[in-house]
Amino acid sequence: MQIDILVVAFWSLMFVIGVSDAKNQRIPNKLVVLLFVVSCVHVFSYGTTDATDHLTGAFIAFCGALVLYWRKAMAAGDVKLLFVIGFWVGFDQLLPVLAAIIMAGGVVSCFYLAQFLATSQLSLQQNLQGYYYYRTTYKFSHRTKLVIPFAPAIVIGLASYYYLY
Repeated sequence: MQIDILVVAFWSLMFVIGVSDAKNQRIPNKLVVLLFVVSCVHVFSYGTTDATDHLTGAFIAFCGALVLYWRKAMAAGDVKLLFVIGFWVGFDQLLPVLAAIIMAGGVVSCFYLAQFLATSQLSLQQNLQGYYYYRTTYKFSHRTKLVIPFAPAIVIGLASYYYLY
């Protein structure tokens, strides 16, 4: 079995990005650029498909994530990371990879919600009432916001895709 140094570098950077986002709620641009460089070298030196397939995947992933960013459902670092992921996997694998990322995001979100509720000073009923009032009135401000970093879900989803397929 041959170990590709670029694949090891890719997954190492993905791990560092996931941990950084989970710890600091921030994805450093330097790591995303380095990940993109590793992806470019890998695609253009070992790519079995046309480069336009990878560029199309990057463009579609970026556009979809940009819409979520405009709706304030995703941070800018996640948009850039999904651009690189789209480039890495290409258009032909983009849909199943995004499905795996979305499923991983749901699981990770459940854990963050459980942690938020466990560490909250308010009861579950008070949290639900606060969420209801926040959604139905514009003037009500909930005391704390639940921030869920998405990069760990991206890493877990991509890893589960490669593990299962």
